[in-house]
Amino acid sequence: MSEIELHRKLLGDAPRNAAFHRALQQLIRPGHSTVLDIGAGTGFLSFLARRLGARQATLIEYTDALELAEELARRNRIDGLSFLKAHSSEVRRKMSVDIVVTETLGNYALEENFLETAIDARRFLKADGAIIPGRLRQFVAPVFASRLQAEIDVWPQIGYDLDLAPARSISLNNMYVRSIEASDLGGSAEHAQLWDDLDVRPQRPAPPSARRRTLHWKAAALPSSRIEGYALWWEAELVEGVTISTSPFSPPTHWQQIYLPLLAPCVLDAGDTLELTLGSDTRPEVGVRVSWKTRVLRAGKVIQEQALDSLRGQL
Repeated sequence: MSEIELHRKLLGDAPRNAAFHRALQQLIRPGHSTVLDIGAGTGFLSFLARRLGARQATLIEYTDALELAEELARRNRIDGLSFLKAHSSEVRRKMSVDIVVTETLGNYALEENFLETAIDARRFLKADGAIIPGRLRQFVAPVFASRLQAEIDVWPQIGYDLDLAPARSISLNNMYVRSIEASDLGGSAEHAQLWDDLDVRPQRPAPPSARRRTLHWKAAALPSSRIEGYALWWEAELVEGVTISTSPFSPPTHWQQIYLPLLAPCVLDAGDTLELTLGSDTRPEVGVRVSWKTRVLRAGKVIQEQALDSLRGQL
C-alpha cells in the first residue's frame, strides 16, 4: 500500500480532524504559542496550528511524507514552519515549545509507539507546556457473536485431510483489526471495562511501557454463556473536554477495533467468573507485544485456562 493511502484515510476522517482542530484552538495563544508536531505526516496539524495563530511550528517526520508537507505548505502559502526529517527520539536539537502534538495512534492504540513518543517529547516542552493527546484509555469487552472468530479461524475448514494445528495456533496468537459491531458485544457497552489508563501529561509520572491488568466478569451478568474472544478499543482525551473514541458504540472513525481470538470458546455456567489478564509491552527492544490469558473460575477453582501472546504469533 502506498503511504499516501494512509494519509488519505487520516485526512478523510472528519471527526478526527475536527477534534484536533478544537484541541489546538483551545491551547494556542495567537501570536505567542510555539508547536512541535511529532509524526507530522503531510503537515496537516501544523497547518491548522499556524492558521489558528501559532507563532511557529516545527514538523518532525522520518518518512518521505515530509517532502510532501513542504510542498503543501508552499502551495497554501503557510509560513512559520520548520521541517526535520528524523525520528523524534533521535533529535538532539534543543527546543522549548508550548505545545507538542503527536497523532501517533493506531488501531491498537500503542502500535505506533504513542506512549514512548509522548514521554520522550517532554524534553522539548517548556515547564508549563502541554501535550496533545494528554490521556489515553483502553477498553476491553467479551465478544459473544461468532462471526469474527469464523472469519479468522479458517484452519479446521481447509480440508484435504490435512492437520494444520500448528499453523492455527500461530494464527490465533495475533491481534486482528476488524470493524466490531455493537451486536457482537451483546448490543450494550455495559460489559466493557477499562484496562489501561495512560496519563502522559508532563505534570504526571511517566507510565511504564510494560503493564498488566486482570479483569473479571460474572457469568450471570453477561448476555451469553459463550465467549468467542475479546474486543479492544480506545479513547484519547486530546485536551479537557475534547476526545476521540474508537468504541463500537461511538460514531465511526478511520480507525477500527482490535479482535483478540481464543483457541476455543469459553462456555460458562451461571455461577462462573470469567477472568482476563491483559498485558501490553511496547518497550523499544520488544516492539509491540500484547498477551491475553483467560481463566474460567468455578467456586474459586480454575476449570478452563488458555493463554495467547502476540509474540507467539510471529512467523
